[in-house]
Amino acid sequence: MAATPGDASLAWRRISGLMLIVRLGGSYALLFLVRRVLPQAWYQQAIQRTHARGAQRLRAYMLRYGGLLIKIGQYIASRPDMFPLTYVDTLSGLRDTVPPRPLQALRGQLDTAYEGRLQQHLTHIEEDAIAAASFGQVHRGRSVDGTPVAIKIQYPGLAAGVAIDLRMVRLATWLFRPFFPGWPLHLIVEEIERSSREEMDYLFEGRNADLLRDSLLEHGLRVPRVFWEHTRETILVMEFAPGVSLAQCDLAALPQSQREALAERIIDGFLQQLLRDRFFHADPHGGNLLLDIKEDGSCDLWLIDFGMTAHLTSRESELYGRFLAHLQVNDTDGMVDVLAQLGYLLPGGDREGLKNLAREVYGQLGSFNPQTFKGSRRQLELAGQINTFIRRMQGLTFPRHTLLLSRATALIEGLCMELLPDRNILAIIKPRLSRFLTWQTRLRWLRATFMDEVQRWRLVPDRLQSIDQGLSRLLSARSQAMTVVIAVVLLTAAVLYEVVGPWPSILAGIALLLTLRR
Repeated sequence: MAATPGDASLAWRRISGLMLIVRLGGSYALLFLVRRVLPQAWYQQAIQRTHARGAQRLRAYMLRYGGLLIKIGQYIASRPDMFPLTYVDTLSGLRDTVPPRPLQALRGQLDTAYEGRLQQHLTHIEEDAIAAASFGQVHRGRSVDGTPVAIKIQYPGLAAGVAIDLRMVRLATWLFRPFFPGWPLHLIVEEIERSSREEMDYLFEGRNADLLRDSLLEHGLRVPRVFWEHTRETILVMEFAPGVSLAQCDLAALPQSQREALAERIIDGFLQQLLRDRFFHADPHGGNLLLDIKEDGSCDLWLIDFGMTAHLTSRESELYGRFLAHLQVNDTDGMVDVLAQLGYLLPGGDREGLKNLAREVYGQLGSFNPQTFKGSRRQLELAGQINTFIRRMQGLTFPRHTLLLSRATALIEGLCMELLPDRNILAIIKPRLSRFLTWQTRLRWLRATFMDEVQRWRLVPDRLQSIDQGLSRLLSARSQAMTVVIAVVLLTAAVLYEVVGPWPSILAGIALLLTLRR
């Protein structure tokens, strides 16, 4: 069977990816081997030159092949704490630089999705795309009843390209793992694989939009309606959302009051998703927020593209609420304790070391000027300090939702800094928290904590019984009875210690022991 042009393109994509990995890996491996031989100043210069060349090559490769690679580049650009700032700055422009394809190149995708009956669903599709993303592009059109719609069409052959990219990511992760000790790179790869599969299914994206539409509208964020009768796995037909993306707007030209209102809408919408919906949009960059300014000065803010999302459990959402409650009162120790409960810190991890780092980082972020901090030497030093701590720390881990949550928070922080460049992000968030951390919410937390404690105490008899059964093979009947008596005394003393203090609990324990002996 003869190879098709598409096969040749995929083969070259594999070859190009392998060549890039070899060039980048070889450069860094060589520097790693000679780092003790070169003078420190020369070594640092060599590292910076390698970063600069590597970042440019990676950016060119991502732009050439697009797809999942753009998403990975956007993630790297959002993590200055993990990746060199040269890569962060070079890849930050990937957000809106995906070139659209001619509509003719997508005709086959439309014919396949509608089984040759396109005119029964869409009567007009404009030739020029109004937006292009990494997995597909959007055209304006009309449905059969004349309704203006936005038609998102997935690129042909996307699945094969994503499969190649994932293989390259797994290979790169395996090769570069020695340079990132302590980082759970395998979890990052698994999350990329999961989110990419979901994002290729436009039915999944439509359901996500339906889930968040009503709750976000309460906070001034509109979500386009999905026309399900015209939507397929690779074609998404939505209500047309007028306006210009925030990435294309001259935000500095907007009135201060309008910029403040937009930042508040964005933050309130995210807090709603995090603390109440327990389901969040993980790709809220400027290209996915459309601003429609009316003639009377009012404006609509539309949130689009719900392909990349993540769920939180009720307990995770509750704990993030507690984290924000500690943030509201500048309690960094409390924040770290909550992170430990969320699973970021394994038992035995260096909690005190993490608390010390949190105090320093929070002290810097709580007082910095956004206009002078970004790109400054202090930002570089702080990112390096965090990176060094994570690399050496034992017991630090990352829950599975971490990748997408950190991406979403970083994107929202960047948007707010663009809207209000003279305002610290923490100063924007704290006043908004009162709308979500109400007394009803805190009462719900207390109830959840109480139920957790009740459940723990319910398990105590089962655990004691299990211990008793194990000891019964070794101890006589009298020894077993004494063991149970001692356990009851100790358990009662422990409970009383929490309630009335040490001395009354000791006296009560002695009295109970004498009673049982009788």
